[in-house]
Amino acid sequence: MKNVIYALFLRELKTRFGKYRLGYLWAILEPFIFISLFVGIRGILTGSLRSGADKFIYHVDYPLFLAAGLIPFFMFRHTVVQIMHSIEANRGLFTYQPVKPIDAIIARWILEGVIFVFVWILVFFILHFIGFKTEIKDPLCLIGIYILFYLFSLGVGMIFCIIVNIYDEVRHIISPFLLFLFFTSGTFFSINMIPSKFQIYLLWNPCLHFIELSRERFFPLYKTEVCSLKFIIICTICVLFLGLVLYKYRIKEILATE
Repeated sequence: MKNVIYALFLRELKTRFGKYRLGYLWAILEPFIFISLFVGIRGILTGSLRSGADKFIYHVDYPLFLAAGLIPFFMFRHTVVQIMHSIEANRGLFTYQPVKPIDAIIARWILEGVIFVFVWILVFFILHFIGFKTEIKDPLCLIGIYILFYLFSLGVGMIFCIIVNIYDEVRHIISPFLLFLFFTSGTFFSINMIPSKFQIYLLWNPCLHFIELSRERFFPLYKTEVCSLKFIIICTICVLFLGLVLYKYRIKEILATE
């Protein structure tokens, strides 16, 4: 299984980036494009593009605040989408007995994790180099939350993968759903900015908890009072369990369908 996953990993790497010279570069450019976009919007609203970049949100430079939210969310979104399409993209390989659908899922999951680590290090190094300096308050806790988010992405991706292969029409609502999550997961705002009477609705979104808790472990003076580590642990266990159960009991039906 390890050899199969490694071979599929190399195949995914070549398929994803091998055909396009800017493939690797786009993975880095995407967060910078969104950071520039939100900084620009903030600068226009405040009347100064420079103040848009310098404005602190709870003692954090705005570009750093954005990067700490956007990069983990992009990891979640890309992981879910890639896992969701893993079976249909590799269906021809399943005629070989050693290759199982779970191998394709894990290979894509590992690739997205490698990309996330690479992009995270590079983006924050560049931001640090151009003058947005910070220190990580609790590195081990931060890594732990990222790993939980990474596992949560695997569970959600498996659930969507099984569902869209059984009910093809469902795939048309996944993109709007992920876009909705993008605007409600705290990628460009803090839950502390939201009036308390509206927070209860946003706090049903686990991605918001992941991002806000990671910021709290990242930035020394950043605080979030309403997000729960227990909640994201429970959500991660639940989606992984549901994803594995759906895979176990429906994968034969999916493979039998042309």
